[in-house]
Amino acid sequence: MLNRKRLFTLLLTFVTLFSINLDALVYADWTTSIYENRNTTTIAKGVTHEHIQRFTDAGWLNINVLRISLSEPSNTIDLLMGPNGLSEKARLSEMVSQNERIVGAINGDFFMTNNSSTIGPMVQDGQLLATPFSKPDQMATFNITNEGMPYIAPWVYAKIELQDNNGLALNVGLVNKETDYNSSVILYTPQWGTKAPAPHKNLTNPTYLVVENDTVKQIAAASADGIAIPANGYVILASSSSSDRIRQSLLVEDPVSLSFTAEPDLSNLSLTLGGGATLVKNGVAASTFTHNITGIHPRTALGISRDKQEVLLVTIDGRTSSYTGVTQQELANIMVYLGAYDAMNLDGGGSTEMIVRPLGENNKKIANNLSDGGERRLMNGIGVVNNAPITDLSGIILEAQDKNVFVNTSRELTLKAYDKNHNPLNVDWSRVSWEVSGVQGTVQGNSFRPATAGSALITAQYDGTAASLALRVLDNPVRLSLSPATLNLGANAERQIQATLVNGDGYSASIHPRELNFSIPAGLGTMDDRGFFKASAQGATGLIQATYGNLEAYIAATVGTQDRVIDNFEKLSGTFLSYPTEVKGSYELASIAKEGNFSGKLSYDFTTTDATRAAYLVFNNGGISLEQRPSKIGMWVFGNEGGGHWLRAKAVGADGTAQTIDLSSSIDWEGWKYVEANIPSTMKAPIKLERIYVVQTDPLIKNTGSILIDQLTASYPISYQGTVPAPASTADKKNVKAELKGENSFRFFAHGLVSGIDTLQDKMAVTKMAELANKETEMSLFTEAVDPSLSKALKNPVFLGNSGYASTKHKNSLFIKLDNTKGGLRETNVSQWSWFLKTMENLDAGSVFVVLPKPLAFKDPLEEKLFKDTLKKAKENKNADIWVFTPSTNGFAVTPEEGIRYVSLKAFPKNNDYDIFTQLQYMRFTVNDDQVTYEILPMYTK
Repeated sequence: MLNRKRLFTLLLTFVTLFSINLDALVYADWTTSIYENRNTTTIAKGVTHEHIQRFTDAGWLNINVLRISLSEPSNTIDLLMGPNGLSEKARLSEMVSQNERIVGAINGDFFMTNNSSTIGPMVQDGQLLATPFSKPDQMATFNITNEGMPYIAPWVYAKIELQDNNGLALNVGLVNKETDYNSSVILYTPQWGTKAPAPHKNLTNPTYLVVENDTVKQIAAASADGIAIPANGYVILASSSSSDRIRQSLLVEDPVSLSFTAEPDLSNLSLTLGGGATLVKNGVAASTFTHNITGIHPRTALGISRDKQEVLLVTIDGRTSSYTGVTQQELANIMVYLGAYDAMNLDGGGSTEMIVRPLGENNKKIANNLSDGGERRLMNGIGVVNNAPITDLSGIILEAQDKNVFVNTSRELTLKAYDKNHNPLNVDWSRVSWEVSGVQGTVQGNSFRPATAGSALITAQYDGTAASLALRVLDNPVRLSLSPATLNLGANAERQIQATLVNGDGYSASIHPRELNFSIPAGLGTMDDRGFFKASAQGATGLIQATYGNLEAYIAATVGTQDRVIDNFEKLSGTFLSYPTEVKGSYELASIAKEGNFSGKLSYDFTTTDATRAAYLVFNNGGISLEQRPSKIGMWVFGNEGGGHWLRAKAVGADGTAQTIDLSSSIDWEGWKYVEANIPSTMKAPIKLERIYVVQTDPLIKNTGSILIDQLTASYPISYQGTVPAPASTADKKNVKAELKGENSFRFFAHGLVSGIDTLQDKMAVTKMAELANKETEMSLFTEAVDPSLSKALKNPVFLGNSGYASTKHKNSLFIKLDNTKGGLRETNVSQWSWFLKTMENLDAGSVFVVLPKPLAFKDPLEEKLFKDTLKKAKENKNADIWVFTPSTNGFAVTPEEGIRYVSLKAFPKNNDYDIFTQLQYMRFTVNDDQVTYEILPMYTK
């Protein structure tokens, strides 16, 4: 999105990128990635969806590509708009839902945040829907001719004149746009909507000219109510001297006409979509841009192949902890890599979005990760319409949401069918036959129920086609868990309950709540067959109990809240503050209120700087005091001039910790709307609600506006006063004493950090530690460095998980150390990733012990997932027993997860006041060919 003032600055300035170190670009890393996962699916005849997830030394790239073959006659590319025309922004999903034959779409042109105007032009079927703003020669457009030939080029010009029989030739500057420039003449057609808009307050003497069937029907002063646009005509909004010319030259019932001349020739265009800079021309990525969106952001782009037979619609995710985004230069390079011979930039950031219709499905889905957390309202988009006819069945797809299932529970199966043109087909379940192998079990309807554990292969046969699905069938669950663990619902509200069973090796599988037995206190609510808990109509508290066999789990539930209005805005209770000082604005009372006589009006001007900008309402007396922590705060907000900005609040806890509270990621609604946000449970009362503010971080979004706020409310939950039973502890089958057996068997000693050895008791403890390690084991393992006194006393080999990465083989076991001291492997030393992946791929050991010097809590959750997935893959493919060791200050613990055991090794006590009998422990591991076992042992016994 762009602000108008910023747009003109960008259009008038050529942004030059100086000498670039290509090794630092994602593009360079793009060709030599650490890891890549790529999936390509044909979603319609001549249309493929490609998903590329690539891990590089600069982080993750998440790229979605729609490839559209123009040589396939059933494919057409169409311009998308909202259901109410160009006068209203709409979500991309709303645009797509207007045509069931759309199989994929992306967001389109940049647009003004404070009104309904695209930056570039729009043409559909030879008809000019919107003109560009100034300097269109510096902005690229995507065009398709009537012959189906795509091309990317700047818009040259469009000249429109209103003419009559008496020599009037009034230049029409804009079509279906909004502006505050005096003497402007704007043409509004039925594509705008049902009514022409109210004039901007800056326009003087604004006049509506209503024309129907080339005849003037009305000349009237423009008003805040707008005016209806005839179905067979148009409305012209003129101001200042242009308004005077209309009033002086025309009368009602005068014949008039519009004269159009344009380059390119509109009559030869089936589609035009405006955008930003040209990224690629003749196969070469641009090195300078006429319109450069600087920084690392989510991106959207459009490309054309060299033979002009393929169009590429591309999104790249950003602004998340894993996907940071790319620069415009990197985007250009990536478009070349993807095969674009010509390419252009489209609106990015929070607008970046792709929707696809997955193979075999009727419902369309968002394919990328939206950086704002939800869909942004847009001015337009571009989509592919596939009109291939329904033909014979071609294939089926068998899926399950969870590929693990426990014995004597059920797993719902999904069967999708598609024809030879990749159109989705409905499945007649009565004609589906099933075969189960690997385990004993049955399929009834679409539900698989296994009777024995093992690796199951489910095969569906349907009208001569077949599809199979592998499932892991588990047994002997040791734990039942419910999510959420606590419930606080309003009266008659409902919430889905998710249940999970876990076995002793940490393998888990979801279980439908209907397969559990629930005990719910009377008056609290009920569970339905969907797995939803529905709260009662009255306030209540209680403990929901779920059982499966002898396993139990609980949910502490409350129904209803106690709401307290903490500011009704009937009097001034705060002052205005801005950041930075260049931001102007005000806070005052307004006579438009949700309740009562007044509301608070927070005004802002975000046009003065590119920096992060905020306009604050700062409450008097250091903030509104909340003696108890509320569960939520909320308020009514009138959002007509919210500009799509963030709405946030700042609260400070009793310990001085400040907390930012997101009330809305985008103020993009009309009229009043109640917004609310949770107060983090970690905040300590009493709490001061210091301020409410509007904020914008995107340097390209510049506008002025105001919001009204009313009935600021703190919601307090009805608290559950009882005790929630703790989950029953289960013994780990590997926590046993075992004898050594076989030539590859050995024992090793394991402990966390040992440092700060400065007292006689410490030194005696270290001596004892060395004595145990030397006597009982062949080697020792520590997650971090050890005190020199211990190092000298240890006689056997020592494996330290300190800085760096390395491995050592001991008999048939491999010890690996990796370095995550900076919050992850990549940030600490990216080269260890390639080494680690190769090591696990070429694994030749029965047991693997991985040591990390910091807890397993990577800054990048996707990197942590890749780490764990690499271990799981090695376990499954190499049949290795894998253990991961990390440091801890709380104690020794072993947590099984998906067959991997994660071990926390306690550090030596930092204080000098410790009990040697209860606080000094160690772990002893016994490694045999068939399994690894462990013991948590005291260093001293009484």
